[in-house]
Amino acid sequence: MANNKICRVYVAGPITPRGIKSTNPAIEYLLNLRDMAKVAVELILKGYAPFCPALDGLLFLVQGEGQRITEPQIKRFSKDWLEVCDAMLLIEGWQSSQGTAKEIEFAMAKGIPVFKSIQEIENFQQGEK
Repeated sequence: MANNKICRVYVAGPITPRGIKSTNPAIEYLLNLRDMAKVAVELILKGYAPFCPALDGLLFLVQGEGQRITEPQIKRFSKDWLEVCDAMLLIEGWQSSQGTAKEIEFAMAKGIPVFKSIQEIENFQQGEK
């Protein structure tokens, strides 16, 4: 990644309900998707191209008769996108996600910088630490 230029940003955070935002798993799942999607919209409005794993849920809604995306398939799909991203952005609450911890480890092994705010990304691009 030359000149600290970041275009593609992988949005990472909790998706699986853990009883943190709601005692109802379905509601918490939807709240988690909303939180990730809101960050993705913010990134788009700032000129970035985010990959938002929360939107994968739509793929499950449109599967045809006899089609079933498996958990290993969807995890591979996300990992493949993470590998081509310029950065990873952790959203609030990421610490509660085991999946995010694995994604951080993968990103670091690939030399993909991990940030905790859009401001950190912008500072990085301007050469600030």
